[in-house]
Amino acid sequence: MSSTGSRPVPLRVVLDCDTANEIDDQFAIAYALGSPTLDVRGVISVQNTLIHGAGSVERYQEEAERVVALCGRKADVPCVRGAVRPMETPGSPVLSEGLDFLIAEAKRGPLTIIATGPITDIASLLLVAPEVQENLRVVWLGGFPDAATYIRWRLGELNGRADIAAWRVLFAQPVALLQLPGWPGVAKLAVEYGPYVAELRAMGRPVAAYLAEIADAWRAQRETLGYGPQRRKILWDVANVAAVIAPAAVTVTPTATPALDVAGAHDFDRPGRTVDVVTDLDAAWILADLRAALLRLPAML
Repeated sequence: MSSTGSRPVPLRVVLDCDTANEIDDQFAIAYALGSPTLDVRGVISVQNTLIHGAGSVERYQEEAERVVALCGRKADVPCVRGAVRPMETPGSPVLSEGLDFLIAEAKRGPLTIIATGPITDIASLLLVAPEVQENLRVVWLGGFPDAATYIRWRLGELNGRADIAAWRVLFAQPVALLQLPGWPGVAKLAVEYGPYVAELRAMGRPVAAYLAEIADAWRAQRETLGYGPQRRKILWDVANVAAVIAPAAVTVTPTATPALDVAGAHDFDRPGRTVDVVTDLDAAWILADLRAALLRLPAML
């Protein structure tokens, strides 16, 4: 956050989310909207056809609009549809209303894009409007910090796999990037379902009550699908917002990106450009700050 005289100026951000892919995007949106240090310019819904098929953006758009409205920000935070499909090649951007929105916001000045899903919209922006790269910082949840983590978790990393061509563009372009791999650091951001749902319901905030509702539904769905008893939930995407609000809450290690082939296979013996990678975080601080943000949002009538 910059300042004008003695008055802090909130940091301009856009969230680019696959909201309703899981439940953590919803927490991230509410966290950002409850933060006094962020000026949220809009929420873009990006495709995740890997999980929800051709209609993914419509599903995510509806959920983003619901969360923004529950936060009392429907009037001033636009929800915009982004790319409806992955990029076909690293040279084929996907045009959308969301891409136009990003270009317009980036042309106005420094902009941080908090990307919690597939990177299609941001990669398309880098290809279509390279002149705005100097105004951009991308904070993306995805990828791996090293070869060992890649070998162990590669099938569980869905943000990259949902658009491999866009992933390759992001690593190749010289845009400022803070990468948050899910493992090992972000995975520490876990809550116990029972106590945490009760805590959310006790806040007396419409959006917190909704977050409790979808957390309960997610747990029940996972158990019905045969994943066994669900005791804890990782709030993955909350880490992106925290890293922007409070850089001291995360540990950042400059790391060379690996080479990626067309199938997304990683070669760490062929290093590319160096980017900032989050390798650890202070989960207790982040969860406390998330709670404080939720309590800033409108109360029940």
